[in-house]
Amino acid sequence: MFKNRSAGIFATTLVALLAQPFALAQGNQANDEEAIEEITVTGVRASLTASVAVKRNSMQIIDAIVAEDLGKFPDNNVVEAMQRIPGVQVTDRGAGEVSTVSIRGLADVTTTVNGRNIFTSSGRSVALADIPATLVNRVDVYKTRSPENISRGIAGGIDIHTNRPFDFDGLKTLAQARAVYTEQSDKIDPNYAFLISNRWDTDAGEFGALLNVSLAKTNWLDQGVHAGASLPFRLPNDPVSPLERLFSGWEPGLELGLPYAEGSTLDDGTPYLHARDAVFEPHVQGERERPAWNLSLQWAPNETSEYLFEAFYNGYDNIQHNSLFFTFVDWWGAVDPADPVEIYDGTNIIKSRYVNGPYNFISGDVLDQKTDSYVYALGGDWSIGSDLTVKSEIVYQQSEFQDAFFALRMDHVSPRLFVDFNSEAGVPYVEFFDDPATPQDESDLTEPSQWFPAELYDNGQDHEGDATTFTVDADWARDFGWIETISFGLRYDERGASEFGYSDAGLHCNAAPNCAGMLGTDFPGLMGITRNHFDGQARVLSEWAIPTQGGLLANQVALREAYGYPSLSMKDWEKEFEIEEKKTALYAQADFRTETDSGFVDGRFGFRWLDQETDMSFIDAATGTNATAANSNSVFLPSLMVRWGMTEDLLARLSYTETFNLPSFEDLNPYIQYFADVTNIGYGTASGGNANLAPIDSENLDISLEWYFAEGSILYGTYFRRDISNNVVDFRNAVQYDDPDDNPDLGLYTYILSQPDNAGKATLDGWEFGVTWFPELDGWMHGFGVQASATLLDSEQEIPVQDEAGNITEINILPMFGVSEESFSFILAYDREIFSARLSYFWREDFLSHNEAALFANPLGIYKLAEESLDFQATWLVNDQWTVTFDAVNLTDPVFHLNYGDEPKLFNFHNNYYSRSFALGVRYQF
Repeated sequence: MFKNRSAGIFATTLVALLAQPFALAQGNQANDEEAIEEITVTGVRASLTASVAVKRNSMQIIDAIVAEDLGKFPDNNVVEAMQRIPGVQVTDRGAGEVSTVSIRGLADVTTTVNGRNIFTSSGRSVALADIPATLVNRVDVYKTRSPENISRGIAGGIDIHTNRPFDFDGLKTLAQARAVYTEQSDKIDPNYAFLISNRWDTDAGEFGALLNVSLAKTNWLDQGVHAGASLPFRLPNDPVSPLERLFSGWEPGLELGLPYAEGSTLDDGTPYLHARDAVFEPHVQGERERPAWNLSLQWAPNETSEYLFEAFYNGYDNIQHNSLFFTFVDWWGAVDPADPVEIYDGTNIIKSRYVNGPYNFISGDVLDQKTDSYVYALGGDWSIGSDLTVKSEIVYQQSEFQDAFFALRMDHVSPRLFVDFNSEAGVPYVEFFDDPATPQDESDLTEPSQWFPAELYDNGQDHEGDATTFTVDADWARDFGWIETISFGLRYDERGASEFGYSDAGLHCNAAPNCAGMLGTDFPGLMGITRNHFDGQARVLSEWAIPTQGGLLANQVALREAYGYPSLSMKDWEKEFEIEEKKTALYAQADFRTETDSGFVDGRFGFRWLDQETDMSFIDAATGTNATAANSNSVFLPSLMVRWGMTEDLLARLSYTETFNLPSFEDLNPYIQYFADVTNIGYGTASGGNANLAPIDSENLDISLEWYFAEGSILYGTYFRRDISNNVVDFRNAVQYDDPDDNPDLGLYTYILSQPDNAGKATLDGWEFGVTWFPELDGWMHGFGVQASATLLDSEQEIPVQDEAGNITEINILPMFGVSEESFSFILAYDREIFSARLSYFWREDFLSHNEAALFANPLGIYKLAEESLDFQATWLVNDQWTVTFDAVNLTDPVFHLNYGDEPKLFNFHNNYYSRSFALGVRYQF
């Protein structure tokens, strides 16, 4: 059912491509847009000038980044470079980089490489950070889309351009190497790239070949200190059980959480205090490699035809170790009435307290991840007669992601601790005390003998995806009166995706056949010590014992045997889902133009139609049998774009477009996974998809005014609005399920099940302002320039509130996830003949990131506080061949904060400390 999809259309297309040269007449190739001025890019100023030219000459609203020189795309990866683009925000910093791109606050972005839709493994989108900057020539960010563009992605589209041999006059060779120092990991890592390209005139026409390879290695370290969930507790003077956590009498999952005014009571009249249930500190160290290469072959047998073959590979190989310290700070042992309890003034929220007999654990987690993605494309471009051009392409791609997770928890009961949930700047602090009646020092958490083997987790995933895509596009340019060009095309895509997994998870050592009574010291070399956690950024617990990465991997076989798990070769892989999807898209558009007394009016109107059919095969968790489901949709997307050249330098735009996004395969997959209660909440969690989801739709309006007041300079403002319907949100309800794997002795147990559904609307509107300017200055000031932008956003979304049965009881109106109301960037550039540099500062206001799991009493909304980044790049041209570069990223060295709700002081949550990095590089080209 899911195989042999591509052979037919591949054969048909190959015949059509090879037959075309013999059927074509002479003619001149037409263009559907004004020709973009060709610019030789050699420095910061030329790069910004080329970006301005791309924006000015494009029919759509586009902003771009162009490489400063061959192989010199700014920043360590494509995502970090994109924060220079007006209206673009980046977030989710971690593992030594940022990984997520938002366009005007929305992360629903479609990414293409050379116009080809690409993906990673079983998803619909690509891991953009996996594409090395050294392979990139230019990145275009489409904020509006024509019918000819893939219209999936509410926020916009990103098209990454790689180099091709016909981009150069002849032989071109580049070799470069960079040494990247990451401060926290205290390691220097290599980053290599090599490019060779040439073109030849022969009797059979002109040939060109290009090979570009890249390898980037990174050692990284991320550190965090987090406060746990906020839950209701009895009062300190409660006669029954002082400061005991309350498991009943309140409803979890409230949008605003339980009231926190002084003297608040539950529905049954019980007075309570808010307090956190835990403090935990992840210390994650990893080593990552990203190999990549791009092969491009071009052949122009005559002036009217050209053929292209390209192969593109990008890989990702990451192994990381999380040294996790976790301690419960809720009620475990007896409460001493004399112990002080500090409460925030005017609230019922505990700031600090003592806890007797707390349970805590350490967890050494090893995660090994690997991705391999390949894209192959064969296409042609032909001029037929004097007014018709046709291009066609067939693309095959496949991508596989694998990971393996192996973790050992070890536990310990401490005599006593003190916790301050907000000791400074939102960072919690715990201090452990010794029991003087015992010979050992229980406050020394680095002593391995105090920790005893607990649960062992071993699971993995194998996600695969492939696609075969056929496209044909035609431009018919002739005198139609005020219509200059009519364009139309077809895109047919067959997509497959599958996910498999295995899990041997959560068996405690005391219940294992050969583990009871064993100690960590029974496994040679297992234990080590984590030290200097959080690098002195705040008063935190800074060291503890831990099963190390090397110790876990060396003892993996022995640990599995002790716990009675199957051997490594006998892991039980289960299919989670398998998907086959077919999509057919048709489009037609017309370009028009008329001259005015002072300028011109031109534009484009048309439509794109898409039909999608998705067949799914999955495991029914309730019966353990294979089941099937289907999802199909058709969408019609009209668009209109008008440009008014008011004067030679003043350009106005009006754009109305409709875009959409298909539900992710993960959201469509109705397979339900159940997760045991591992933190003593009182119920488990479960998640699954919904095969009946409809596409998300958006109606988009953009109005802009652009003033090109000097060569390579622009001042502009844009108003935009997105009206989104069929928004996908999570619905939750309580279900009863008997899980024989995770809870074999519990029987029916309560799980909070989350499943997506189309519900509610969302709106986003805002303003975007920007300027690029290199003033003509004299003396040493010559060469200074600025690029600055500001984005102002206003958003809201409808979030349904459900009762335990899943019925909607009310609708909450909240900001959209990921949308900062204000963000800005400022780049100070300096460009001279042999030296160029830029200092870049980016800032975004705090924003609602996502909702917490609906298990707790705290406000559900997780807010990220304001984020900033300061970067510096410099380039020295030693001579025509040799160049030296220096880069510094994340110079302000900030701590990133998240909090529950909009009360950072009262409901602080996560505090993450990420590293600065510095790179010194050299390039040679001829």
